[in-house]
Amino acid sequence: MEEWKEYQLKDATTVLGDGLHGTPKYDENGTVFFINGNNLVDGKIEIKESTKRVSEDEANKYKKNLNSRTILVSINGTIGNVAKYQGEACILGKSACYFNVSEDFDLNFIYYVVASKQFIYGTEKKNTKTSIYEL
Repeated sequence: MEEWKEYQLKDATTVLGDGLHGTPKYDENGTVFFINGNNLVDGKIEIKESTKRVSEDEANKYKKNLNSRTILVSINGTIGNVAKYQGEACILGKSACYFNVSEDFDLNFIYYVVASKQFIYGTEKKNTKTSIYEL
């Protein structure tokens, strides 16, 4: 594969961030879900009965730039869960990070690389002394 170029993840993304490092004000009637790494299941955000909710006003305080090119990754607790953001009304907890894939890169290719066992193993190997993974 001589014609392939090697890139680091930071080269393929326009933004990399994580979720709220605190607790929002929950609202059982809220319309926005507070998700963590355990909500990232089989490539999608899974809203569970136990998933906490917040009001739109509360969500606006912690809003991130999530869009159709956003990939979410669990980084604490449940490690290695990956999902594509599909417009869900949500805010992120500290065990989920996100990055937006640059238009110069194929979103699906980057998703499959990040979801691969090799990527997860490499990340775990790099971060053997911490409980929150760095991408």
